[in-house]
Amino acid sequence: MITRAKPQTAGTYPGKCCFRASLERDATFCDECGSPLQRCMATDECGGLLDAGGCCPVCVAPDLSLDAGSASSIRAGGSLALPLLVSNQSPVGRPLFVEAMWFKGGDGEMKKVDLTFQRLNPGTTSEVGLRTGVLETAGLHRFDVHLVVATRHLWREERYVFTAAIVIPVEPEDATEVVQNYNIQADAIGAGLTIYNPTRIQKEREQGIAKHAEPIRLTLRRADALDRALGHRGYPSGLAVTKSTALVWKGFDPRHVPMDGPIRNTTGVLEIGRASSAGEGGLNDVRLVISRNGQTDEERSVHISRRHFQLFIENDRLMLRVESQNGLLVNDIAHRRGKMVMISDGDVIKPLVREPGAVGVRVQFETQHDEVHRITLQRLLGPAGS
Repeated sequence: MITRAKPQTAGTYPGKCCFRASLERDATFCDECGSPLQRCMATDECGGLLDAGGCCPVCVAPDLSLDAGSASSIRAGGSLALPLLVSNQSPVGRPLFVEAMWFKGGDGEMKKVDLTFQRLNPGTTSEVGLRTGVLETAGLHRFDVHLVVATRHLWREERYVFTAAIVIPVEPEDATEVVQNYNIQADAIGAGLTIYNPTRIQKEREQGIAKHAEPIRLTLRRADALDRALGHRGYPSGLAVTKSTALVWKGFDPRHVPMDGPIRNTTGVLEIGRASSAGEGGLNDVRLVISRNGQTDEERSVHISRRHFQLFIENDRLMLRVESQNGLLVNDIAHRRGKMVMISDGDVIKPLVREPGAVGVRVQFETQHDEVHRITLQRLLGPAGS
């Protein structure tokens, strides 16, 4: 059963007005509601904007259902096999990657599920079988399913954890009443409920009794706490750098850097190197050279590549990607072209491997609770002529 995501309603972000405003490539705010426009990294393909949780609902639209089958109860001491259907509901042809699935029962233990697939093309569905283990006691038993999915564009990736609940009624082992069927509605408990008992279904089939329910769609919700607890988003310390984090530039010529604030360009990536900046009519977002009092040391700056590295926010972390053939240093560790590096508080980016003290960029985080609300990037210069 295919169920489309609900359309945006008034008062939600992003709203229809935000999508209209984003059609203007240089727009950074919605001219109707005033909301900042946070574009998806794949906006050229999906036309999407990130929601308040930093996720593109156009690219990331997983669906989880319990497969069709007879809805039956079970007695204490029995176990169940739960057949799940995982599908990709993206309406614009964006693939989804299922990185992992976890299953947690009443004992609180997280059990990783073996998956036979990873890539889900739009409109496709794959099956997963879960086993509850022996249910020893009567009553309602709750099981949580955690789904780790990723969306990718070029060399970038964003991961998210979604969760759904399944509740199973278990009757006393010595129950004498007639076995009943149960179907608890999603609105009541946050998820659909079915109980799948292969042995019972096979017996009913042999007796000519056909009882097949439609697939029951489970309610998937973002699990931002699990994002961090499982290490998919944010820093090991628990800090998170969001797309709303402001970047502040110090020690640069004002013409060489963008305005202080979040990254608002259409790609979400800052290009940094020796070539001219946008403020000078060039293509770089940040011009990094060795200069003093407005005078550039051309002889030494030429060793900084025209586009030396990129900065962007991915999975609630500040990330660097090396673009220069000559590589660079983060602190004293060398990284070559194409390497992705997570940048942390206090790190110093040194573009010149052979002359590391000539120029660098120090990164400093300012935090509020568990989020970084401002990052200062300060250009550092070594002694003249050294």
